Amino acid sequence: MAEEIFRYLHKTLKMSAKNVFSNIGQYACFFAAVFIIEVFFATLTVIAGNNDNTEWDRVRDEYDYHVVVYGLSETQMLEVENEWENYTGQNDVYENIRSFRHYNAYDLTSTYDIYVTLKGSTRERANESFDRFYKHLNELASKGSLHYEKTPLLNFDRNLLSNRIIYIVSMAALTVLSVFLLVILYNIRINHYKFIYGIYMSFGADFKKLFETAFWELFIVAAITFLPAAGVSVLISWIVIHAHGLSFSCSLWMLLPTAVCVLAVLLASVWFPMKIMAIKPPMSLIVAQDNSNLVSSPRRSFNIFGSKFPFTYELFSTWRFRGYNLRLLLSAVIFTSLFICGLYVAEIARVTVAEESPQYRIDLSSTGRRYDVDMREDLYKLPFVKRVTKSNSVDAVYVGGHLRVRSEYAKPFSNLVVPHDADGFRVTNDVQYRTIDEDIISELMKYRYDGDLSAPLRDSGTVVISDSISNISRFDFKVGDKIEIGVIAERLGAVDNNLWGKALLRDQLENYRFEYREFTIGAILYDIPSLKMPIYFSEQSYEAVTGKEVKFDTLEIYVDGSLDSGDTVGLEAVLRNWGMIYGGVGVKNTHALHIAQVNEDRQFDAIFTIVAALLLTISPMIWFFSQTLYYLKRENEFTILQSMGALASDIRRLYIFGGLFMGILSFVFCIGLGYSMSYLLYLLVNVVIPSWTQNYVRYAFYMPWYAILLAVVMSVSCGFLSALLPYRSFMKRKSQTLSVEYGEVSD
Repeated sequence: MAEEIFRYLHKTLKMSAKNVFSNIGQYACFFAAVFIIEVFFATLTVIAGNNDNTEWDRVRDEYDYHVVVYGLSETQMLEVENEWENYTGQNDVYENIRSFRHYNAYDLTSTYDIYVTLKGSTRERANESFDRFYKHLNELASKGSLHYEKTPLLNFDRNLLSNRIIYIVSMAALTVLSVFLLVILYNIRINHYKFIYGIYMSFGADFKKLFETAFWELFIVAAITFLPAAGVSVLISWIVIHAHGLSFSCSLWMLLPTAVCVLAVLLASVWFPMKIMAIKPPMSLIVAQDNSNLVSSPRRSFNIFGSKFPFTYELFSTWRFRGYNLRLLLSAVIFTSLFICGLYVAEIARVTVAEESPQYRIDLSSTGRRYDVDMREDLYKLPFVKRVTKSNSVDAVYVGGHLRVRSEYAKPFSNLVVPHDADGFRVTNDVQYRTIDEDIISELMKYRYDGDLSAPLRDSGTVVISDSISNISRFDFKVGDKIEIGVIAERLGAVDNNLWGKALLRDQLENYRFEYREFTIGAILYDIPSLKMPIYFSEQSYEAVTGKEVKFDTLEIYVDGSLDSGDTVGLEAVLRNWGMIYGGVGVKNTHALHIAQVNEDRQFDAIFTIVAALLLTISPMIWFFSQTLYYLKRENEFTILQSMGALASDIRRLYIFGGLFMGILSFVFCIGLGYSMSYLLYLLVNVVIPSWTQNYVRYAFYMPWYAILLAVVMSVSCGFLSALLPYRSFMKRKSQTLSVEYGEVSD
C-alpha cells in the first residue's frame, strides 16, 4: 500500500512539476499569490505565538500572587495563619501569604484580605495547588462570608484560550480571503483556456481528474514558495516585535498551522472552479474559446470606419465585453478597498488600546450612603489617583418615558417612531436620562460639543443632549432648540410587557396618555459613545422626569499609568481601608493597567497594517494576469483590423483607449467600493458590535487620505498599464513573425 502511494505521488508530482515549469508564464501569478497567502498565515502564526510568550512573561513579572481572598473575619484569619505556621516549608499548597487588615469604625471589628502565592513553578502545578486551596476556602466560608478572585497569574490559561479563539477566527478569515483570491485567479485562467479544458474533457476527463491535476499543480507552486515565504514571515515578525523592545522566538512547530491552512486553501480553491466546470458540456467550453461567454452584442450594426476609429470602436468593445470588464474591476478593486479597510481596522486597534479604563470600581449600593464631597476629597488625596468618575442614569424605557422632537430635527433615515396623534413630531425611547454636576461636566469636556455644558446647573429647564443613537448621528439640533420629554400621566389600557424597543413605544402611545415637559437645549454632544441617546438634566429635573432619587452608587477610579502590580495592590488595600470608614464599600480591581499593556504588546495595529499592505499587492496581479490573457485573445481581432486597413498607430491607440477606459472605470469603482466597504465597517464597529458587547467606545469614520490616494493610483495605473504592456508583447511577436516570413521568402 505504501509503495503504491509512493509511486502515485512520484508520478503525479513529476508530471505536475513538468506542467508548471513548461507553462511558467501561466503560473507566475499563482506563484506570487500563493507566496503572499503563505506570508499571511506564517506571519500571523509567528506573531501570535510570540504574543502568548510575551503575555506570560509580563504576567510573571507583574504578579507574585495567584489568589486574593477578601473579607476574612478574625477567626478565619487566625485559622489561615495557624495553618501557614504549621505547614511552612513542608506544605504543597502555599508559597507565601500576605495579609491586610481593615478596621471598621462603625462596629469596631476587623476584616482581612490575604494575597496567596501558590506552590508550583508551572501553570499546571499552580492550578493543582489552587484545587487544594479551594477545598480550604470552602471550609473557611462555612465560618463566615468571604469571596476570592484569581489574578492573571492563575487565570492565564483562560486568557490563552481567548487568544486561541482570536487566532483561529483570524486564520479562518484569512483562509476565506485566500480562497477568494485563488478562485478569482483560477476563474480568470479557466475563462481564457476553456477551449483546452473542453478538449481535455472531450477525451474523458471528469471532475476527479480535473481536480487532481489542478490541485497537484498548485501544490507544486505552494511547495516551492513555502520556505521563502516562511523566511520573509519570520523577518517581518522579528521587525515588528523587536521594534517594540520585546523578546522574539520562533520554532518549526509554528509553521505547521501555516502548512495546514495553505493545504486547505489549495483544496477549496481548486474544488469550486473545477466542480462548476465539470458539470458543463465540453462543447460549450470549446465554442467559448474566444470569450464569447462574456460578450454581449450591442444589438446594433455600425461602420467602424465610418465613425471615429479607433475611439468609437474601442468604446463599443468596452460595452461589448462588459461582463469581463465588470468581473475584472470588482475582482481587482475589491483588494484595494480591503487595503483601505485594513488600515481602518489598524486605526480601530490603536484607538482601542489607547482607550483609558478604570483600575478600580467602587460599589456604594450596600452602604446606603451617597457619594458626597467628603468622599470625593478623600479619594483625590490618595496617591496615584488621576480622576474619579461617577454616573447616575436610567433608561427611558424603564420609566415608561420617551423623547419627542419636531420632525425637522430628525435626520433622514433616522428610523424614529411617528406618533399617530401628533403631526410634525418624531419620538424615540432609545434614550438614557442622566444627571449632571461639576464633576460630570469636567468629564464631558473631553468630547466635541457646542453650547454651555453648565447651563442645566443654572436653569433646570435646560439640558445637555447628544445627537446620536447607537453611535450614529440621528438629529440635527442647534443650541436653543426645544425638546419634549414624555412622562406617563394616565394608563388607559394594558401594554404588552413582552414587547421591546419601538414596538413597546408604539403600544405605549396607544394605551397611555403622556404629559410632555419642554426643555431647552443648552449644549449638544457630538461624539460621546453611547448605545442609547444620553440627556443630562439637573438633579431636580431628573427626579421630576424619572420619579427616582439621584444616587451615585458606582464610582470608577482611574490611576497613573506608571503603577506596577505592587503599587496597585497597595492602593487597593488603601481603598478598602477607606471603604471601611463608610461601612464596607465594595472595591474591585479590574487589572486595567495590566490588560492595557498586554493589548499594546499584541501589536494588532501592526498586524492589520501588514495584512493591508499584502492585500494591496494582490490587485496588480489580477489586473496584469487577466488583461494579458484578454488581449492575447484579441490579437487575431487586431490582425483582421489591420488587414482591413487599420494602421499600426490605430492598433496602438486601441490599446491606449482600452487602458484609458479601464483607468477611468477603476477610479470610479475604487472610490465607490472603498467608501462603501469602509462605511459598512464603520457601522459594524460602531453599531452592530457594541449592541452585542455593550462596549461604549466610539470610532470615527476613517478613510486615510494616503490610503485612498495610494489605492486610486494603484487601480488607475494598473488599469491603464495592464492594457498598454500587452501591446508591446503583441508588436514584438508580430515583428518576429514578419522577420521569419521575410527570411523564408528571401531564401
